[in-house]
Amino acid sequence: MKTKISVLIVLCVVAVFAAIGCKKSQPSGPGATSTPTINSTQTAITASTQTVVAMATQTAVVVNATQTAVVVAVVQTAVAAETLFDSSVIVSVPGGTFTQTDDSGTGGFSHTISAFKMGKYQVTYNLWYIVYHWAVANGYTFQNVGAEGIYETVGSAAPTTAKYQPVTYVSWRDVIVWCNAYSEKTGLTPCYTYLSAVIKDSTNATACDNAVCAWTNNGYRLPSEGEYQYATSYINGSSWTPYNYASGATADYTNATATGLVAWYNANCSSPHAVGGKTANALGLYDMSGNVAEWCWDWYGTYPGISTDYRGPASGSRRVLRGGSSYDYAYYLKVGIRFNDIPYSSFYYSGFRFARTY
Repeated sequence: MKTKISVLIVLCVVAVFAAIGCKKSQPSGPGATSTPTINSTQTAITASTQTVVAMATQTAVVVNATQTAVVVAVVQTAVAAETLFDSSVIVSVPGGTFTQTDDSGTGGFSHTISAFKMGKYQVTYNLWYIVYHWAVANGYTFQNVGAEGIYETVGSAAPTTAKYQPVTYVSWRDVIVWCNAYSEKTGLTPCYTYLSAVIKDSTNATACDNAVCAWTNNGYRLPSEGEYQYATSYINGSSWTPYNYASGATADYTNATATGLVAWYNANCSSPHAVGGKTANALGLYDMSGNVAEWCWDWYGTYPGISTDYRGPASGSRRVLRGGSSYDYAYYLKVGIRFNDIPYSSFYYSGFRFARTY
């Protein structure tokens, strides 16, 4: 029985090969048409190979597109972050007339302010560091090298993950020299001069404290005290934030919820935070109350009568700061509050933002 089965298997195999052989051998000769054929196995292999190649190609295209998209997204994100917190972000402030007051809401005066531009954020350590090192390499000298917040980098060390905290430990003198350097670095005309020379040394007390500001130049400068309070109070040009509110708040300083939405202060933090972390005011300016107090141009003095673009007394011993800091009670965040300090002081609670003439 086994022998018969074996014979049958052999006969079947022979028949299969014979059939394959017949398919391979086609008639030839005069008038005959030669039609080459490919067996089904070869066809399947070829089709399968083509499919695999096509899929591999498509996959490669998709992978490349994905990788490109990821790289572009990363670059865009990095650029956006730098733009978000640094030099190019500046807000146009329309001109108008408002009542500039003190922290009691009295003793104010009608003040007309010309249109100008103001930094959307307090100057970060990251931006300070970039400009500072350019400045030192280009003939500038500073009394203080600045610090990253309070508990982070102190000195001219490279920025850390806290680089978007406001720069601190900078004096008024340091700040006007830095503004000149930033102007020169970006191709603008510096604003601060002494005896017609651009001020480049913050250790030169005589030059700094007798600085002249060319308000019509297009370079970076400090805001005047009037410009600062105008920008903190502005809502729509006819309505103004009351003197006893934090900038951008919907209720007065005693309302912790309203104040906490717009400001870092001692009820919700214990040190400066990255700029832009709270809600902006009506102009889109961040941290106009709280985080760090900000240097202004003016010598501190009594308010005048009705004025246009008033920029403080001609001389004095102390310069104005505005806005309050993260170490202050809510009372000191009021848009009407006034601070002052000697122009060579530098502390953990003080920084600045720049302005430009419109």
